[in-house]
Amino acid sequence: MKCSRVLITGAYGLIGHETVHALEAAGFDVVPTDILHERPGDADFDALPLAVSGVDPILQFLREHRIEAVVHAGGVSGPMLGKSQPHAVLSTNAGGTLDLYEAARRASMRRIVLTSSSGAYGETGEAVVDETMPLGATDVYGVSKICSEQIAQAYAQHGVETVILRPSWVYGARRRTTCVIKSMIEDALANRPTRLPYGAGFPRQFVHVSDVASSVLAALTTSRGVQKAYNISDGTRYLLDDVAMLVRDRLPDAKIDLADGPDPDDVVCGRLDIVAAKTELDWEPKIDLPSGIDLMIAGLSGRT
Repeated sequence: MKCSRVLITGAYGLIGHETVHALEAAGFDVVPTDILHERPGDADFDALPLAVSGVDPILQFLREHRIEAVVHAGGVSGPMLGKSQPHAVLSTNAGGTLDLYEAARRASMRRIVLTSSSGAYGETGEAVVDETMPLGATDVYGVSKICSEQIAQAYAQHGVETVILRPSWVYGARRRTTCVIKSMIEDALANRPTRLPYGAGFPRQFVHVSDVASSVLAALTTSRGVQKAYNISDGTRYLLDDVAMLVRDRLPDAKIDLADGPDPDDVVCGRLDIVAAKTELDWEPKIDLPSGIDLMIAGLSGRT
């Protein structure tokens, strides 16, 4: 698909911010938007204020700014947020997506790239997870992503095409929500111990935010992978013990203690198969976890 003017929701967030830079570097005319009216201290551009709520104001924005495509990266960004406010999470994620798609339909927009989550799969056990795996999440965040994906599929019948991305746990130096990698690094740099009441033997899959941004670019420009969903991950499963070891290898003074038990904000998900993204989107991850930890240490060293 050829387009030049792209709106990005949630542009001050981890994925949105990185995506703004990736699309600008690729030559797109990017219109960053965010619900925040003031630029946060870790952002390096100004976004236009836009709440993804209410069809008419979104439609007016799309028309006024001559938007040709949307990257929807805004919303509640993880299962650790809003756990006591299920209605707010569903209203923001599912309700906002519904309003966005209806506005896109009325504006005759051709494409939306929807950032869903591997959390939509829910508990899968050890089975390898490709995109044919049924979506079985039961937590509010995961269900909100299932709802968003179903809305996208329904609006395909009304002329709005979508590429859905399902990233695993996204990390990067700008992440503001809970992140075990960031906690371990920041504690080590500040000579503090890291003590987690869970995590020993618990598996997780990661993807660096720059790889997510490159997958958005691939989804925006593909002509083959429309109306499909794609796993976006670095292709490897790590125990959190292994993550701690990687941090200790680089920061020998790190003191990291993991208690037994699962992460209360995560479920056991089998290894994500990323073959479809490689073959249909022509995308593959460039940053493995050891390299990503190196980048995070470099990025965080000047902040402690």
